[in-house]
Amino acid sequence: MGEPAVVTLRATRDTDLDTLHRITHEAGHGPDHDPGDDLEWRTVRADGEIVGRVTSRREGGDVFVAVSLPPSASEAVGVRALRLFADTLPRPLHAKVAAADEASAAMLEHCGFRRVDAGLYRLD
Repeated sequence: MGEPAVVTLRATRDTDLDTLHRITHEAGHGPDHDPGDDLEWRTVRADGEIVGRVTSRREGGDVFVAVSLPPSASEAVGVRALRLFADTLPRPLHAKVAAADEASAAMLEHCGFRRVDAGLYRLD
């Protein structure tokens, strides 16, 4: 996937779910779940094509965000999508990253998140 000209978010539609499930599976992000389980669920589009999703959910008193994109997506898509999404959510935001997932850690840092513990990032 080359560098997209435009990255947008939209409310996830029922017609997006099959594509998002496939992308989540390709990205290795574990079992998919229903959009109703999350506080926010948005479809990421690059140049009009569905390329992934961004979600937020509450864990305890904290809001966690996650990005699911296929391995073929550029870091720029993830950064643009996460910045757009984060701008709509209350601070602070948190994100969890597997220790070996350097690409996701770099994406979070490009968006202003800072590492606060092993695999845990925060955006104030």
